[in-house]
Amino acid sequence: MATALITGATSGIGLEIAQILAKKYDLFLVSRDKKKLELLKKSLEAEHNHTVHVMSIDLSKKNAAQKVFARAKRLSIDVLINNAGFGVSGESVDADSSKVSAMLHLNILTLTELSALFGQQMKAEKAGYILNVASIAAFQPVPYLASYSASKSYVLNYTEALAKELEEYNVHVTCLCPGVTSTNFYTAMGSKTKGGSPREVAIAGITALFNQKMTVVPGFKNKLRIYIERLLPRAIIAMLSKKVMRKGMK
Repeated sequence: MATALITGATSGIGLEIAQILAKKYDLFLVSRDKKKLELLKKSLEAEHNHTVHVMSIDLSKKNAAQKVFARAKRLSIDVLINNAGFGVSGESVDADSSKVSAMLHLNILTLTELSALFGQQMKAEKAGYILNVASIAAFQPVPYLASYSASKSYVLNYTEALAKELEEYNVHVTCLCPGVTSTNFYTAMGSKTKGGSPREVAIAGITALFNQKMTVVPGFKNKLRIYIERLLPRAIIAMLSKKVMRKGMK
């Protein structure tokens, strides 16, 4: 049975993607919260005629990707959703260095390692799908989210390059770049801005993935924002971004 692996699967966009893919695939759900994973497994298996595997692990730790890959080896992973991530907000020079290091490890290293490990497997089988979740922050410098936005710029560029490398092997790679979304992720960073629907973001991402699109930005306003920003000098973009962030964090 075809299986979809989803990281950060117990809340927000990851949870919505899990609920969507459970209609068609067996699932391998990865998250830190063991209790939520077990409850989600029970719920999805009761609702759908598919098996749900779970793994509780902190993906910001060293060798986490290798441990996930080792556990998933006995399964046929046809779809990989790299959704897990978090952000550290505030002035960069005052940020907790351990939190920043953990964020960069999760957002960049673990995502890269999982993409490479499962991508190599998919390349050999000449079939597969990989969805990496970035952000519209990937397109610009974001004061007070400097390291986070930089990590998402990496995800965007890495994913688009990987998509071109793997396209001739029938492996389709997509980067999902949502704007502010109503999830615990943004609440944890102190954002007061009202976000979009995680369900709509999940649908946009999955639709783009299976339609073999390289990049998707959900929402007309987000698309327009990115288009306008491409026309402006980066110094202006950084200045405007700073004002928006200060307002959103108050």
